[in-house]
Amino acid sequence: MINPRSLVRALDKHWEAVERIVLLGRDQIGYERDDVLGIFGKIYVHDSLEQHIERLQQLVNAELLIEMSHSNTLQLNENVRQFVGSLLHEHELGLSDILKARISDIKIALEQLHQAFQDRDMAALQQGAVRIDNQLRQILQQLDQDTYVIQDIAERAKAADERMPLSRRYREVLEAYDRYVQPMTELMDTGAGGSFYPLLEEAERVLESLSQQLHNQGGLYSHQVLLRQVGFRVKDLRQSGRLALKQCTNILMPLREEVRRHNHLSAAIGQLLGDVRKKGLRRTFPQKSLPVWRKERPVSVAIGAELLTLMEQVRHYQPKAVDFPEQTVEEMQIPLERVDEDSIRKHLYQNLPVLDLMQWLVNHYGYYQDATLLKLYHKFIRLPDISTSPNTDETQITLKKVRIRLHSHTLEAL
Repeated sequence: MINPRSLVRALDKHWEAVERIVLLGRDQIGYERDDVLGIFGKIYVHDSLEQHIERLQQLVNAELLIEMSHSNTLQLNENVRQFVGSLLHEHELGLSDILKARISDIKIALEQLHQAFQDRDMAALQQGAVRIDNQLRQILQQLDQDTYVIQDIAERAKAADERMPLSRRYREVLEAYDRYVQPMTELMDTGAGGSFYPLLEEAERVLESLSQQLHNQGGLYSHQVLLRQVGFRVKDLRQSGRLALKQCTNILMPLREEVRRHNHLSAAIGQLLGDVRKKGLRRTFPQKSLPVWRKERPVSVAIGAELLTLMEQVRHYQPKAVDFPEQTVEEMQIPLERVDEDSIRKHLYQNLPVLDLMQWLVNHYGYYQDATLLKLYHKFIRLPDISTSPNTDETQITLKKVRIRLHSHTLEAL
């Protein structure tokens, strides 16, 4: 049995090689030793042949690579392949039958929940909730993996050689649509014909009802939280399933339609060429100008409805008179003041402690403007070398033009 810690360390050490082998596993089952050494030569270009052989032996000793039965051919450990494939999103496209089996298991687990609640068997209730949660997580994982597989299939089809026949180039796309998207669409139908969403709605309703009944009957809080968590996963699956199916359909449908149009065009061209071979070109196209060589179509230019509407509006345009305000003569400007903040700050330090900073400013510098006094007040209460604290009593001070109410600050030396 493979040691988990040794497996993780070996994966970290030989990750580049294992990743390349997993990617090549799409087309190969096993690898000869020379093939693996060739892979090492492309990855570890600065290593010698002896180092490649030593690395190969390390992979075999760590059980990342194992020998196939009745041969010396090497293959990747299945556990390693599944683990690395899940990280690289390298999966085979799932089957709708697997999803149907999981749906059936969820139905059985819901019945188990009902029976456990009626029998007051909280252990069975917990087992049923965990069973449903496991199936929901497996379905979410399958949908996520299938989305990546569909994207990979579409990318491979687009990147294939354009000189290939379209039916061969998009064969995998058509198979994926017929084998996966179409059955999943029927399965996830929200109407009476579907079985996926009606089951999720029933599961959500049952879980919410059981959680509420446990709450009313004073059940354990942990059991209530467990049912609510499973209910949240059901809601998540309802949304994720719809998005995954929509994304897969949007990816494959344009390619499938391209193949369908190509097939229709090929059939029409084939029928036309057959008529030409049977009847001859002149009898097939009795017109003077053959449409396969020249296509005539009338060209007309017309004014759009939007332009006609705009022309009608311009035709009946009437300028609107706008009364602008007269220019004001009085200029509301605040004259600038020259303030020696350094001298005021030194004066403040000499008078510490100050019980009421705002009153102190008014008493000594009341000849300044109101805005200047307020600015000095806010600067002085933020001095880093002075301890400030607001008074508990509210005071009211009248300046030149305004009257302010505040909890003036007390200043003390640190």
